[in-house]
Amino acid sequence: MLELTLLMLLGFIMAYWYNQTKAIEEVRRYGKQLTRERGWAFLDDSVVQQKIKIKSRLGRLALYRIFDFEFSDASARRHSGHIKHHGGVVIEVQFNHGSEIETLRLQNF
Repeated sequence: MLELTLLMLLGFIMAYWYNQTKAIEEVRRYGKQLTRERGWAFLDDSVVQQKIKIKSRLGRLALYRIFDFEFSDASARRHSGHIKHHGGVVIEVQFNHGSEIETLRLQNF
């Protein structure tokens, strides 16, 4: 019985790791694409997860994550942004550009 429990725990850890890796790659791809479209630079080619929780999406429980990233404009100043990922899809991207905040809603949530 202990072996079965350990096997299930290992399966859960592997599924979480795979899901997390997919989410990070998708969020990074969206961040790079959207900053490039605006003529900005996606800095450090990285995102940092700030929050994770379980939240309902379309009647099912799903992981809700918020990632931070940095970008720069033509003035070479660093600005921050946030990407919300829920249920396997990017739902919102926010650019904090100086005193302006631009929010793009990509999916209904």
